[in-house]
Amino acid sequence: MTSAAGELVGGRYRLVEAIGRGGMGRVWRAHDDRLDREVAVKEVLVPDEAASGLRSELIARTEREARAAARLRHPGVVAVHDVVHHRGVPWIVMEFVAGPSLGELVRTQGRLDWERVADLGVGIADALAHAHAAGVVHRDLKPDNVLLARDRPVIADFGIARLLDATQHLTATNTVIGTPQFMPPEQLEGRRVEAPADLWALGATLYAAVEGRPPFDGPTLTAVITAVLTQPAPASAHAGPLAELLGELLAKDPAGRPDAPAAAQRLRALRGAAGGPEAPVRTPTVVVDLVPAPDPDSGRAPAPGIGIGFADMPTASAVPDGLAGTARSAGPPGPRRRSVLLGGLAALAAVGGASALAIRHFDGDAAEAPPPWTVLTDARSRVLSLAFNPDGTLLAGGCEDDTVRLWDVAGHTLAATLLMPPDPARDEYPIEVREVRFSPDGRTLATGTNGPIPRVHLWDVATRTLTHTLGRKGPVSYPMAFSPDSKTLATDGDGDVLLWNAATGALADTAGGDWEAVTALAFSPDGKALAIGDEDGKLRLWEPGSDSKPTELNAVDSGLQSVAFTPDGSAVISGSDRLRLNDRTDSSITLFGTERADRVMPSPDGDSIATVAYVGGSAKLLLWSTATRTVTGEAEIADGLGSVPVALSPDWGRLATAGGGSSVRLWPFSLHTPPTYLHTPAPAPTPSHD
Repeated sequence: MTSAAGELVGGRYRLVEAIGRGGMGRVWRAHDDRLDREVAVKEVLVPDEAASGLRSELIARTEREARAAARLRHPGVVAVHDVVHHRGVPWIVMEFVAGPSLGELVRTQGRLDWERVADLGVGIADALAHAHAAGVVHRDLKPDNVLLARDRPVIADFGIARLLDATQHLTATNTVIGTPQFMPPEQLEGRRVEAPADLWALGATLYAAVEGRPPFDGPTLTAVITAVLTQPAPASAHAGPLAELLGELLAKDPAGRPDAPAAAQRLRALRGAAGGPEAPVRTPTVVVDLVPAPDPDSGRAPAPGIGIGFADMPTASAVPDGLAGTARSAGPPGPRRRSVLLGGLAALAAVGGASALAIRHFDGDAAEAPPPWTVLTDARSRVLSLAFNPDGTLLAGGCEDDTVRLWDVAGHTLAATLLMPPDPARDEYPIEVREVRFSPDGRTLATGTNGPIPRVHLWDVATRTLTHTLGRKGPVSYPMAFSPDSKTLATDGDGDVLLWNAATGALADTAGGDWEAVTALAFSPDGKALAIGDEDGKLRLWEPGSDSKPTELNAVDSGLQSVAFTPDGSAVISGSDRLRLNDRTDSSITLFGTERADRVMPSPDGDSIATVAYVGGSAKLLLWSTATRTVTGEAEIADGLGSVPVALSPDWGRLATAGGGSSVRLWPFSLHTPPTYLHTPAPAPTPSHD
């Protein structure tokens, strides 16, 4: 039976009009009657001739792939909201993007100038960097899958290509799935498709946009495939400065292609060099006026050394006109709150290739700083999540090779490697450790993996042995949060909140509600309340063990990325499009600035909140004063990456960061007096001291 406008899907999505059709089915513009918003709904077509068992497997695959795509939260990725069943097949509910595809634009308007293509390429590459950091490969990137929302590119159909493969396997063999003009050689040859495949497709997509035609084409499918496999990438007549990068992206050997962060960085540089409106995003040179901290052992100030990379900054009202963004004079400072220092953080040229730091002492001399971090090695793959144990002596890193590395912080050495238990889906779907959490007593480590069925495992920290795999029918997934007494672990359960007995691994309680996937969890300091953030932007408070239902504290337009309680438990901190503080007594909401807050970490004394924000392909660590609601310190911790794992030790004594490689960087980080001052100047000649 054919679907029609006006039909209600999943009890809440009313079809309005069909807006597209592809190999997996039709896409509808629809209205979400429950949340009163416009959405796009993809009707997944399952072959009628498929046997019941294979049909069930395809439906299960659809849910798995949609769940993986739903974890991507980036302005350049079409957000997946829901998967519902209607007429026996899955329907994927997504963000509705009002605008044409890049393919449609080129077909109707012809080729685009290289500057515009470079601008679009930055957004596409940034989105790919975010997806690849999350372990998701698109597999079918092409101009028709790049939607334009007011010229901002948004990639659609993450995960659909894998479903296309599965669909085809049910009906035929030796058939090409996808659009061969935009498929890399390794994909056409049936080899394993990994992140470099998306970079080849990016090159082919940008080439098609700037030339008005794909780089490889022919009168027949065989001719196209032969050209992709055997012919060199053709020269571009209109790409200008883009030509060299396009040639590298279209390299036959996947190892010869730049990764997504590098591609984004080079595209920005090309636009900046051409005087485009979007200057390249770089780690700026940081000018530091260094006032050394007292030596805790001798009571004397140490000799000037490596610049301090994180410290008090004056509030906007305290900065005289003309001084914003420049170095402060060496005169006596006015009154300041306690400062936070990232010792030797310098320009934070940590992950992704940042520029060198210039350190300016009071005598005006500048010098290039040695690396201020300590590198923890011995991981064999990218580190995706980080957590310190309660006393800060151990650092856990969840890795994309299905392991957890435990490092001795003081000795900077690997203490143990934990291998996740076997998963039968490992050969088909990469299993990665996406979250790690220590219990407050330090005895238990919880690890959350992705995969077809996400799982949470509990480990005995002392013996490094697996004690429990939390099991039930359906997924058990991150986010995770331990209660203050370490007896209870809260996890996501496919949209429900599950409470587990950490000692026995038994399911103790469940809180269900009308919300999207749970994205953030945090217990109050007294353990009586649990803060719950979801993908739909709602913040709720639940009292486990009581008969009361979760109460809504706040709702925003974007998903909540992180929640935490203030140390005294009086308020809930949440991060999304901006930093918010919900008072539990009078229900008032305090807003902090306009910057995104994708991770929130309150200081032990409650005076400050550290947040992580991803802006223009760079990760920044911001320090906020809870008293003034202003940014008092700022540092760029990575350039060109969509997601950077970050952890602060419980005493705020150390900061750990990871990124594009397999190493972790450990930075000194301390609360101290007197303050030093960090200023990040605007792109201009470095100011000098009088």
